[in-house]
Amino acid sequence: MRTRGESFDVVMLTAVWMHLDAQQRQRAMPNLAALVREGGTVIMKIRHGPVPVGRRMFEIPAEETIELARMQGLHPVLNARTESSQEANRIAGVSWTNLALVKGPAA
Repeated sequence: MRTRGESFDVVMLTAVWMHLDAQQRQRAMPNLAALVREGGTVIMKIRHGPVPVGRRMFEIPAEETIELARMQGLHPVLNARTESSQEANRIAGVSWTNLALVKGPAA
């Protein structure tokens, strides 16, 4: 999409960001921001809690992602932590950060 110069009103990442290490997240954020047109929104869900066996995940504070986003002109309009909707995950201590980031001048 980016190579074609396309941009979108909404770009959504659900359960993706926590699979990237710190260096990958730093490289990915400018690409992610480039996909969103001015006034558009990035919606992101980041998982927290124990990592399932055989999975690659990182604990990522919302503040780190918000700072990376700000450097690319994306500003937070939602930062909410919620428990998992799945009972087994709630019992295991899984929660989610829900972020919405708008591209444009800070409000």
